This record gives sequence, C-alpha cells and structure tokens, in this order.
Amino acid sequence: MNLQVIGAMVRLRLLRTLRDRAGLVWMFVMPMVFSYMMGMLMGDWSNGSPPKRRVVVYDQDRGPAVERLLAPLRAHERFEVVVVDSAATDARARALTDNGGATAVLRIPSGFTGAMAGGAKVDLQLTVDGNRLSSQTARSVIDRSLLRMNTEQAARSLVAAPGTTPGRNDARAFDDKSFAEGWEQPRMRLQASTLGRLPTNDWGLTRSAQHVGPAYVLFFMLMFMMVSAKDLVQERQDRTLARLVISRASAFDLVAGYFLGGMVIGLVQGAILLGMNALAFGLDYGDSPAALVAVVVMFAAFASSASILLGTLARTGPQADGLGSGLTMALGAVGGLWWPLEVVPPFMQAIGKALPTGQAISIFHGLVGRGWGLGESAPLLGGLAVWFVVVFALAAARLRRQVSA
Repeated sequence: MNLQVIGAMVRLRLLRTLRDRAGLVWMFVMPMVFSYMMGMLMGDWSNGSPPKRRVVVYDQDRGPAVERLLAPLRAHERFEVVVVDSAATDARARALTDNGGATAVLRIPSGFTGAMAGGAKVDLQLTVDGNRLSSQTARSVIDRSLLRMNTEQAARSLVAAPGTTPGRNDARAFDDKSFAEGWEQPRMRLQASTLGRLPTNDWGLTRSAQHVGPAYVLFFMLMFMMVSAKDLVQERQDRTLARLVISRASAFDLVAGYFLGGMVIGLVQGAILLGMNALAFGLDYGDSPAALVAVVVMFAAFASSASILLGTLARTGPQADGLGSGLTMALGAVGGLWWPLEVVPPFMQAIGKALPTGQAISIFHGLVGRGWGLGESAPLLGGLAVWFVVVFALAAARLRRQVSA
C-alpha cells in the first residue's frame, strides 16, 4: 500500500471538486433550495395544537363525587371528556379503545359518591391501551385524582366525632384548605429525570423540514457521487489508470484512493448541509450524535462505492451521467427521499426500507422524531453496512480487473 499515492489521489479529487464552481452550487446551494421549496409545498404537519384525545366516561352514579374525580381530566390540555349516562360492557370498552374511538374508557358504578362519604366500597373500571402514550397519561391523571379523594376521605375518617375526646392517633379537626395546600405542596417530593426522548409508534415528525432537510442531504450526496463516475470513465479511456499502475501504484492503491476521495467529499458535503439545515430550519437531529455520525458515514461509504462501480460499468461519460442520474432518482423516489415512506402502502414501505436510501432516511426519522439511539438504529445501520460491503466488493473487483488488463 502506497500512502503517498492514495493521499495524492484524495487531494486531487478535492482540488478538482473545489475548482468546479458549478459543481459547488449543486453540492451546497441546490440542496438548500430544494429543501426550502419542498418544505413550503409539504407545509406544516403539526396542524397547530395536537388534537385532544377522547376519554369516554360511563357514569351511573351522577353524583357530585364524579365531577370532583373528572375535574383534573377536564382541565388537562390533551383530553376531551365525554360523559355518557349509561352502562357499558367490557367488550364495548375494549372496542372503543381498539378502534380509536377513545383513548380510555372509565366506568363509574352507582354508589361512587356514597363510597366517598364512607359508604360501601365500589370498584371503578378503566380500560386503556398499554401501547398508547395518551392512554397511559389519562390513567395517571385519573389515578392521581382518585388517590386524592381516597386520601381526603381517610383523613376525614380520623376526625373525632363531636363531643368525644380525640385519641392519640385522631385528628382534632379537618380543614379543607389545609388539606389542599398539603396535597399540592407536600413536604417531600420525588424529582425524576427522563433521559433521551420518549419513543412512540408514530413517526414523530411535526414539520416537513424534518423530512426534506435530511432527505435532500442524502439525495444530493448520492447524486454528486454518482455523476462524478464520469471522471473514472474518462481516466479509463485516457489510460491514466494504466500509467499509474505501470509507475508505482497498485490496484489496491487506486481502489483506496478513489474510495477515500469520494468518502471525504461525501462527509464534508453531508456535514455542511446538515449544519446549514440546522441553522436555517432549526432542525434537531436527536440525542445520539453517535447514531447521526454512523448513518452519515455509512451512507457516504455506500455512495462512494456505488460511484466507483458505476465508473467501471459505464462505457462513456454521458452514459455514466445518465445512469447515475437515473439510479439516484429511482433510489430517491422508491427509498422515501421525495416523500416519507410512512405515507405509502406497507408493501412499498418494505421495498423502500430494503434500499440504502430508505434505510438512511428511516434512521433520520427515528433520530428526529422517535428519539432513537445506536441501539434502535442498529438494524438499519446493519442494512447499510451490507449494501456498502457488497457494492464496494464488486467495485473493487471490477476496477482491479480493469487496471490489470
């Protein structure tokens, strides 16, 4: 391995790229223009405030205790409480939560108000979907409200009856204001910190820029690499590669030089574009820099290998340009760079995620919208690694065969 030759090839590739002003426009300016235009066309995906989730309450008690129980739920910004004055079966409650008719179903039997006043005990029934965050939040709100009511009822039961002497464990009086203050401002609190982002089953994107920004970074990284394959075709036709081999460069040196040159250009382009998207559109790429670096490096490695393979297959420069543009368009469209894979039918999602473009943009969606780290991204990163290894092996074999011929 001749490091001097490899380094010279990488420097030559960089200098050639920097001197091409039209190429620099397509490397850095056009991706931002496309990101802005397509982001404007796709609009805002959040639709303002998130819609409220319905909590259906079957109320057979109709007493004042029910309103006290539901007050925190009614005040919550994420929920809409729908009270139905009838009974419901387990099957009906399950059907409502399964089909999206309600995020939670609460059934309150008759006698609930009496139980709060010291009467016979009753059981409330709450049906939630354990896989939905809104269901779990509704459960937490109802649990806390019921806990407060039970605590207040227990405190009242300790108050001594009028005309009797309070025992050592009895409270002398019950004050509603003092209880409310003690409940809202307890003497002891638990402070919890949540690390990372809460994973959801949804794609988690609220703005079109969160998709089009990374998508066009990947698209133009691949496009620039693929159209640069014509340089390799030209050097083959001019016998430049053969002269290098005759001098002091081995076939391995040529493969390494071309690959590393493309890698460096792809990484520089990707880093600058991702930074520009963060500044221009306020994109947050998540909490895992390691996963972000991994997907950019693996995609740049695949793109560089693909450009070498195309350069060994194409017979002329125009043919390399046409094939490179066509392949990039196809991989971008089917792989979800033009529109999110989440909006296409399942069979198209499966096809898209089998492609390197689909794997890369899916990782970006996970990082931006679902709080993924290296662990969650590992299967898709593995897919990118397989694409890289296969394409690089084919490209290296063909290039070594051509320079040795």
